[in-house]
Amino acid sequence: MLDHYWSAFFVLGLLVVTAFAWRQFNEPSFPSHEALPRTVDPLRYLFLKAAYRKARFTYLSALLLLYALLVAPGPKIVPALGAVGIEKFPDEGWALLAALIITGVGLTPDSWKWFHKVEELLRQWVHAWFLVPAGIERTIGVLEDAQYEPTPSQLALLQSPRKETVQEDLKCLPETLRYRWARATILVTWLKQIGAGGAGPLRKANFDPFEEDFDAILEKYRALKPDVEALGAGATSNYTEDQLSRWVDRLLRRVYAYISWGVRNQADSEREVYDTLEELGFRIPKIGGRRLFDIVSPAVLLIALITMLFWITNDAVKQAMGLPAPRGSDSIVSALSAAMAACLMYGGAVLIALRCRSAEIERRLWRERSPRCLIPIAIRAGLVTWAVITATTVLWGLSETWQSLAGIVALFKSPAGDGSASALASAKWLPIRIAAALPWLLAGATASAVLATSLAGDARLTDRSQRAVDAIFLSGALALAVGWAALLQYALMEKFEGKPWDLADVISLGLAGFACGAVIGFKVPWACKTNLVTPPDRATAGVLWELLVQAESELGSKVAAQNWIFSPNADLGGITPAEAVQYTTRATGVKRLLESEASARREQARAERPLPVVIEGGRGAGRLA
Repeated sequence: MLDHYWSAFFVLGLLVVTAFAWRQFNEPSFPSHEALPRTVDPLRYLFLKAAYRKARFTYLSALLLLYALLVAPGPKIVPALGAVGIEKFPDEGWALLAALIITGVGLTPDSWKWFHKVEELLRQWVHAWFLVPAGIERTIGVLEDAQYEPTPSQLALLQSPRKETVQEDLKCLPETLRYRWARATILVTWLKQIGAGGAGPLRKANFDPFEEDFDAILEKYRALKPDVEALGAGATSNYTEDQLSRWVDRLLRRVYAYISWGVRNQADSEREVYDTLEELGFRIPKIGGRRLFDIVSPAVLLIALITMLFWITNDAVKQAMGLPAPRGSDSIVSALSAAMAACLMYGGAVLIALRCRSAEIERRLWRERSPRCLIPIAIRAGLVTWAVITATTVLWGLSETWQSLAGIVALFKSPAGDGSASALASAKWLPIRIAAALPWLLAGATASAVLATSLAGDARLTDRSQRAVDAIFLSGALALAVGWAALLQYALMEKFEGKPWDLADVISLGLAGFACGAVIGFKVPWACKTNLVTPPDRATAGVLWELLVQAESELGSKVAAQNWIFSPNADLGGITPAEAVQYTTRATGVKRLLESEASARREQARAERPLPVVIEGGRGAGRLA
């Protein structure tokens, strides 16, 4: 059966796919936007220095694996090629034809163009896994919020009195035009000196690929300089202050992007990127990683245990009532299969909900309970659930799967004639199972969306009553979703195969979903909120403690500080400041938000303070007379 893997056609196809993958990896799989340079050729300049080779090897390995899987059914597919006009094709030649299909050579029929979409999706996944371009966007966000204190060597590049003016403007509030222009001035002046013999941490060779982008930055800076300086001196300017602020913000963002490209191009890790930025004067909070595995794993293991016990008990009850049910080892194997599927389904839904929510928060796009944020999470989790049900069906019905695939091949081989009816009868099993599993999208989508909603609110609400509310809320929603999914699945099976079903099976699946939802609701929101109040990572705990100290000093009491830090904040998209400080792109902004909140409270207290009443006459009036 493996003779076609030892043919010269397979070796030749292997070389073709390798050469194609080696070149194709450098093709961008993402749209161009302002965070990217004008040219992304070669793409390696957007990777961390050590990550490019790993990413390229990962993509090459994945594409070769896809090629090997495509070659596997060659002897069965080749006879079916006669249906599309290809006669007397050698079985071994399928390997080379598969390589041509993957590489997109002109011989590929239009009906096989979907292979190109698979390759593009695979390349996009590899790029995203190695943080391209998400890593650049995150670094830009960090630089936008980070406090900046120019180093003595950077300030030495400015001449008096310009140097004193910039130092004075950097003491203004970060949202003012004076501060932002002073920041742009020192950064542009310093970037012009890279490679001129300075002792800085940046190497000019890593910035050379982006020379055209820096020329555009200089051109924009020189165009804005007269208007900004004229406005500061009270003279006539071509722009209003608001217009200049928007232009300066765009200039700064482009400067941050340029710094991000060069720094990441010479760094081997994210930690090295942040260390380099620290040397350049940016004050970036040191925050540890979020331990999602510690949150998800206890709930997943408990789901597996409860699911297995539930179905063993369910079979025992059916046997006692005289109803048909698996017995002995068959019952245990069936329960084990259900436990494995539940682990993958609901564990994947929980992990997707937490990771996607974290990614949206870091990109400053998250809004609590917003359908725009919840719908993509629900779709991803639903697709994972559907894939798990389909994979479980294929694995536990392996013989039927192979018979169905053979029937599909036979159906293509003889689209008309005596063999069509028998081929259709054997081929329909797998497509029907895949279509019947589609309603299980509801289960994963519901679990992820409801869980993401349950994470909102005060981070200190972790007592047993709140945990019970979360468990009841999620278990009820998941029970309804699973019940509807099972009902629709059985209805489709009856429609396509005439297979009878019992309402008791739907109720049993709904109860199993209720139990799994109760576990998720009781364990996961509590673990997430507990990690916000008492972070397990030492670095993150240190950042939270510093924020508590600052909040107590700014707001006047420990109670007021805790109420502000652990309560949802509309300016942060509905998350709490305690959660925001766990993200590098948010931590500095939280401190500024605290300062604004303290200033607003002082102004409000001053406005509400009663004015002294002056009575005409009396001792004061006599003394005046």
